[in-house]
Amino acid sequence: MDCVNGMKLLNDETIDLVLTDPPYNIGLKYDKYNDNMSEKQFWQWMQDVFKEMYRVLKPKSHLTFTCAQKQIWTYKPMLESMGFVFRHLGIWHNPGRKAGSYPGQWPYSWEAILDFTKGEFRKLNNNNCVGFMDVWVEKPPNDTKHPARRPLNCWTDLIKLLSNENDIVLDPFMGSGTTAICCKKLNRQFIGFEISEDYCLEANQRLILA
Repeated sequence: MDCVNGMKLLNDETIDLVLTDPPYNIGLKYDKYNDNMSEKQFWQWMQDVFKEMYRVLKPKSHLTFTCAQKQIWTYKPMLESMGFVFRHLGIWHNPGRKAGSYPGQWPYSWEAILDFTKGEFRKLNNNNCVGFMDVWVEKPPNDTKHPARRPLNCWTDLIKLLSNENDIVLDPFMGSGTTAICCKKLNRQFIGFEISEDYCLEANQRLILA
């Protein structure tokens, strides 16, 4: 179902972590979603989505998501106006991205990973950054047709860092199920929403094999 409608079914402050990959509005060919809205329409929708995320997150919990480079400076003030506190900017570089993919433009060789908290900061699950960095160089999985696949090792690290076993992780844009797969392997519970039946079936199949 639509993620705004889905999140409205959840009680206030019941989610321990939101980890997701919202659409970038750059014209990708999704199954059921129009990724080419007007800027005004897109950002109004994003406000509705992130307001629901804020409501369902527990205090001190993290909201972490990927976005296009140019969207960083729109997301930060928008989310801070809702009560989120900016914490960190990480980077995911996909080494499989082909040279020359953006002729006449900068290559967009990395995507931002933005981290916010609902209010106060909660200590991360690491010891002085031992075994953890904030730049991931990793290809996305190739076992799905979804056009915006997220890297498994990166997602695994983020879930380890920002949540604990048996916590509930929410992904409002579940897509092909990467968040669910990583939660299953790490003994976290998860909730996800996706409007495409085909992507849901694909995610369920990947989850069974995980």
